[in-house]
Amino acid sequence: MCDRTPRITATAPRCLRCCPPCCNPCLCCPPACCEPCTAYCFFDLESAVFDTRHIYQRACRELLASYNKTLPEEVLMRCGPMETHEMAQLICRKCELPVLWENFLVQLNEHTCELIANPPLMEGVERLVKHLYDNCIGLALITSSTRALYCKKIRGREEFFAMFNVVLCSDEYNRPKPEPDCYLIAMSLLCDPPCVECCLAFDGTTKGVQAAREAHLQVIMLPDPDLPCCWSELATQRLETLVDFDPEEFGMPYLEPLPEPPPAPSVRASADDQGPIAIKSEEEIITSGQDEEEPPETNVEEPPTEPA
Repeated sequence: MCDRTPRITATAPRCLRCCPPCCNPCLCCPPACCEPCTAYCFFDLESAVFDTRHIYQRACRELLASYNKTLPEEVLMRCGPMETHEMAQLICRKCELPVLWENFLVQLNEHTCELIANPPLMEGVERLVKHLYDNCIGLALITSSTRALYCKKIRGREEFFAMFNVVLCSDEYNRPKPEPDCYLIAMSLLCDPPCVECCLAFDGTTKGVQAAREAHLQVIMLPDPDLPCCWSELATQRLETLVDFDPEEFGMPYLEPLPEPPPAPSVRASADDQGPIAIKSEEEIITSGQDEEEPPETNVEEPPTEPA
């Protein structure tokens, strides 16, 4: 499961919906269908597959509480685009913690690992990945974890992660994001030769978006909702969840939208279900009042008094 998968031969720009990879697109498709489309997708594990957007905030707040400190909102906003070691330095300085930032970083990583041991999947990611896999879109997974840690993270979800053709771990590339190395290497493993026009990345961090753009990829950003819009300007699209993603906008097969949830029943509707309520007129009320006569009083005769 955790071994690399052999690379996939790149496909020429074509419509995947009506051309199998082995055919000549010029003979099978009308000219309008032969425009370049997305044939390969790249997902960042920590920010586009696992929903870990609030875990670092929670870890920081809980750790600061042990020092009787709180995390100011302005410091939290500045931590958004930072690496973990930069965030630890800033928090130690601004919150005046009685500990070296290196020690705080170790504590933060340990506490984060406890919280992130079994994180939930991003809303909509399982449905989207299965749709792309079923339609022969090449899938690559990029993670900042080592290969050994990655295998621990996906435990219990092996069937889902088996749909990815390539998994690239942090011990398999040199420079981390925002350098584009991870995307360039994953692209070379997934498609040969690399074709940036046919690739689309999904990432939730500002440095991940920067890395994808440095690799000349289009990128869908899935940031924390509180992240200012100015920090997502490099992204092709900014979405709150993958439920909102439309594959057809990027030349991929149609994905049927989720059905609308049924509306919650209102108090008026529940009263209507019980049928119409009969309203009595004034005469009926008076008549009914007369019908309900009070029971007659029983006259108890007093015994006659005996003569003295």
